[in-house]
Amino acid sequence: MTVSPADLLSREQVQLLGQWLGEWDLEEDMSWGVQDIRVLRLGTSRGPVVVKASPTLHHIQREIRAYRQMTEPLGTRSPRLLYGDGRAGLVVSTWLPGRLVEGGPFEYSAEAFRQAGEILALLHRPVQETRSYDPAAAHKIGDFLRRAGHLAPPPHLEAARQLVRAHRPAPRTLYATHGDYQPRNWLEDGGTVAVIDFGRAGYRPWVTDLVRLEHAYFTDHPELRTAFLTAYGRDPAEEPGSWLLDNLLQSLGTIVWAHDVGDAPFEESGREMLARVIERFA
Repeated sequence: MTVSPADLLSREQVQLLGQWLGEWDLEEDMSWGVQDIRVLRLGTSRGPVVVKASPTLHHIQREIRAYRQMTEPLGTRSPRLLYGDGRAGLVVSTWLPGRLVEGGPFEYSAEAFRQAGEILALLHRPVQETRSYDPAAAHKIGDFLRRAGHLAPPPHLEAARQLVRAHRPAPRTLYATHGDYQPRNWLEDGGTVAVIDFGRAGYRPWVTDLVRLEHAYFTDHPELRTAFLTAYGRDPAEEPGSWLLDNLLQSLGTIVWAHDVGDAPFEESGREMLARVIERFA
């Protein structure tokens, strides 16, 4: 069955692609079926490009901002922005060859994690210091705790509340961060690692990009932690207050978000994250 562009994109998005790219063909639909985000590889006269399109504008707008403000230091280790229109929910970037590290032979490779640590060190440039991050994070954690009232063990939720109450806010330096830095967003091509998908990029404390790696990979594979942190050059233990807040924020956020979208396995992984956070910090 032939897929029409009208099945995947709005009329405005199709028109913009025609203006930007001229004639193009759909080579592959790489969408993952979440949040109405389309990820397409298109063939053009200048070679393949990647298109992201969504009516959820903030995801596309973050991606465009990341390419314009954050990714230049990465050079060829990330895509480049070709065209973007935040109001139309459309971004076009260069296509990088390779395959996802997740699910491939390099997923548990210390060399892949070493390179990923080097790349993240390039991305993490300090922007400004703020006193508002901790209060905002604590408020968001409180909201997640209310919404997770029936989704996680009550002792874990109460322990999380106590940790937040005991936390003393401190100034935080904000960095350019990826927002979902893990092997599902790394590509490997001929032994070289690159990073993709900046739809969750933003300005946050640097430790935020290490939380999911800690739970999904470093806990059971300490050699990957060593390879990554040695190349990155810092350890989240240097920022215990920020490390606690973001572990709580991401574990609770995973539970609530996954429940809302009906992703039961991901919801369970959030509960497992929360259990580890309570065990380590409470």
